[in-house]
Amino acid sequence: MLRSMTGFGRKQGTIGDASVSVMVRTLNNKQLDLSAKLPFRYRERESSIRDIASKILQRGKIDINIIIEDMSNIDASVNQILAAKYHEELSVLGKTLNLAPPANWLEILIRMPEVVGYGTSVVEDEEWNHLFELVRKACIETDNFRISEGKALADDLLLHLSIIESLLPEIELLDPERKQMMQERLQKELTESLPDIPVDQSRLEQELFYHLDKLDISEEKVRLGKHISYFRETLMQDQGEPAGKKLGFITQEMGREINTLGNKSNFFEIQKRIVVMKDELEKIKEQLANIL
Repeated sequence: MLRSMTGFGRKQGTIGDASVSVMVRTLNNKQLDLSAKLPFRYRERESSIRDIASKILQRGKIDINIIIEDMSNIDASVNQILAAKYHEELSVLGKTLNLAPPANWLEILIRMPEVVGYGTSVVEDEEWNHLFELVRKACIETDNFRISEGKALADDLLLHLSIIESLLPEIELLDPERKQMMQERLQKELTESLPDIPVDQSRLEQELFYHLDKLDISEEKVRLGKHISYFRETLMQDQGEPAGKKLGFITQEMGREINTLGNKSNFFEIQKRIVVMKDELEKIKEQLANIL
């Protein structure tokens, strides 16, 4: 099943006396790049939260944001001794750097670690379990978003793939004309180069056959057709595994065959179709960058 690398999910629930919101956002990235913004209360188990997200979402730039939204029923406390110590140390640093004292001291100090506390610092197992379940549901919602986006990407990929595939029969029809033109050109060049020298027709035919065989594009057409079929087959498979990298490898092989076709054909009408193929293949590559 195809998944986009872009997704979003949000789940909100009540944990104890607090309303907690978990938001997950994912963007394109070749590797797993996961960042988590957590309230101080939950930082102790950040690694567990990361494990949940990485197992479900697997790859991409993943941002997790957990917010305690409603704390009206939670006891709050301010560590005045620690706040005073922060103020003292920051004031000394400001004087050392010859910086003017800020006007928003209070805003700065309450954002410092452990200055403001909410309720008990001990989080019970039941609260952890509720939090992990919220994170899991938010990640699953994000994954479902990715699947929905992946369906649209699959339709677009199939469109570009079909255009490439439709050009193969056209090239097949033009190939005899190309071969005839190449044969006539080789014969003309040979005649003009050696006007007064007798030519062994048997040997000439052998040489023509040798050069034409080197420029034959039958194998490239067959291989390109097989790569197209394999791409479509991989795209439509539903194995639950990310398909983006595999599709990227198949696209590379398609690109090699298209380039070889262009290099060998040396025929304007075929070259025009090769240009279209390359353009459509680039569009496929651009979309694959968005696929898990």
